[in-house]
Amino acid sequence: MWESVLPRSIYRRSMFHVLGPVFSRITKDMLLIDDMAAEETLQLQGLIHLALENLSSLFLSLVENDDDEKFLDHHTWVQLDESIPSLKKFRKLAELLDMSLKSITAAWESGELANCGFTSSEMRNFIKAIFADSPLRKECLGWIVATPA
Repeated sequence: MWESVLPRSIYRRSMFHVLGPVFSRITKDMLLIDDMAAEETLQLQGLIHLALENLSSLFLSLVENDDDEKFLDHHTWVQLDESIPSLKKFRKLAELLDMSLKSITAAWESGELANCGFTSSEMRNFIKAIFADSPLRKECLGWIVATPA
């Protein structure tokens, strides 16, 4: 529908400018939740996956496709992540919601989470919201504080 009104480059740039703040705000608000039960984390993860699935045709319209592909493959996600950095963080949040405390800590230490745009403060708050207070949680929080992004 937009093709008759806008050149492709303007459409893409406009959508990137709109979608970036949207994914950033949603991710920020999810990370501000101060307490989540296990069931709630799975529901939140499901909502993220549902949103991404329902936006797949929009995402496909934003990338350069050689083959006019009708699905989101790895190459497509890489293009989208480069154009909309907050989308990469949003997608990673879905993964984090189903990861163990040790896996999250390892992902932080490797720099993977910082590459997605997470800050140490966000990770500390996220871990406190999802995992019960324990010696392991305290140790992992200590590693996150000690390992700068």
